[in-house]
Amino acid sequence: MIKLEHFSYRYQGSETEALQDVSLQVAAGDLITLTGPSGSGKSTLALALAGFLFNQYDGEYSGLVQVGDHHPDREPIYITADVVGLVQQNPDNQFCTLTVEDEIAFGLENRRVSRGEIEDRLSWSLQAVGASHLRSRSLASLSGGEKQKIALAAILAAQPRVIVFDEPTSNLDPRATREIFKMILALRQDTELTVLVIEHKLDFLQRAQPRLVRLAGGRILPDWLPSDDPLQVDAPVYQDGDSAPLLEVESLSISYGGKRVLDGLDLRLFPGELVSLLGDNGSGKSTLLLSLFKFVDREDGVIRFLDQELDSYQIRGLGREIGLVFQNPDQQIFASTIWEEAVLGAKNYGLDPDDYQPRTHTLLEQAGLGDRLQDHPYKLSYGEKRRLNLISILSYQPRLLLLDEIFIGQDRENARFLLQLLVTYVESGNCALMVNHNPAYYPLVSTRLLFLQDGKFIVDSPLTEGLVELERLGQEVYLPGGGA
Repeated sequence: MIKLEHFSYRYQGSETEALQDVSLQVAAGDLITLTGPSGSGKSTLALALAGFLFNQYDGEYSGLVQVGDHHPDREPIYITADVVGLVQQNPDNQFCTLTVEDEIAFGLENRRVSRGEIEDRLSWSLQAVGASHLRSRSLASLSGGEKQKIALAAILAAQPRVIVFDEPTSNLDPRATREIFKMILALRQDTELTVLVIEHKLDFLQRAQPRLVRLAGGRILPDWLPSDDPLQVDAPVYQDGDSAPLLEVESLSISYGGKRVLDGLDLRLFPGELVSLLGDNGSGKSTLLLSLFKFVDREDGVIRFLDQELDSYQIRGLGREIGLVFQNPDQQIFASTIWEEAVLGAKNYGLDPDDYQPRTHTLLEQAGLGDRLQDHPYKLSYGEKRRLNLISILSYQPRLLLLDEIFIGQDRENARFLLQLLVTYVESGNCALMVNHNPAYYPLVSTRLLFLQDGKFIVDSPLTEGLVELERLGQEVYLPGGGA
């Protein structure tokens, strides 16, 4: 069903090949898990199979790429799309319409599917991803995880013979991640569907015994098995009650479209804390982060930062003290080179170059970006952009970090780098509030857990007590190993 023979690809303007001499054969009905370091060529391979690489990007290639009887490099995308469905890493890159219903119906209407069949497929695909309740919503009103479900539903509705998932659960909470993988495996059992999943969360798929393929440096590594060694990170040491809070939230309430998202929320954040914010998709986690940066209007409540009401801050002054990493990395890339992007904030705030430039250069080297300083940031992979986002904010060392899923697209070693970076940051007397859906990561470094449900915190405890409380509340899926 899938055949690659000595396939190589180089993006225009790049000195290195994104894929080098890749050969791979996949039989109909097979399940393949493709993994590898961030920037190793996984998404490029996905784009090649779906045909986008040859129709929407400039570059040079050699070798054979074939899916069934089709050659994506020689055919228009609408032909390839009947055979291959690609669920992209960033759902916003996939959307063509404004509403959930229109998005799922769009491809079917272009194929001239009958109205009755469109209705049947629309209802089935939404039910399959657990998103029937989102049917009447606008795409702009959805959370990152909800958008990912709709992107998946739109591809499922088209009923391709091959589906390529590029980190399909990167924005999903652990419960939704488990359900999506169950659905993928059920689809494969019921049909001859061929599935290639690009994923770092290998535990969720191991029970299906997929064929494991690892890319590194654009090449396939032979005879590879995932490491079962525990990830080692030096956790921060936090002494409770030593100082005044950096930030205080009292009775915070926010609504969208008549729905109360945050309902009388109280929160205090202290220097030296690394706080993990958990909760199901759509529970208001991103809304909370945005409200702490004055990007979302509140109906009620008071927010104080450094004992000063948030409303008294101008955005520029607030941005010097609070750093926000959005869920979508493309939303905060402004410069034309990686180096300019990395130092943009520090330069704008007038910091001494002798102070921030050496530190930032070291971080870029450690993040695997040191030899690409003059590349445009949009040439980076999704995971590489996430690391650049964080480094650009750390260049000017704000007092508080608000992080929305920074581990998306990170392989094991880069996740370790980011975790250790955050530990060093809070040990300097700063604070980080981190939205994170990966149970393998947050327990390694968190000093405290928050769990958001129905607009309120149902857990607000130090790490050890918080893990016990999650289990008591039936939230085992959020515990390490609980979602596998």
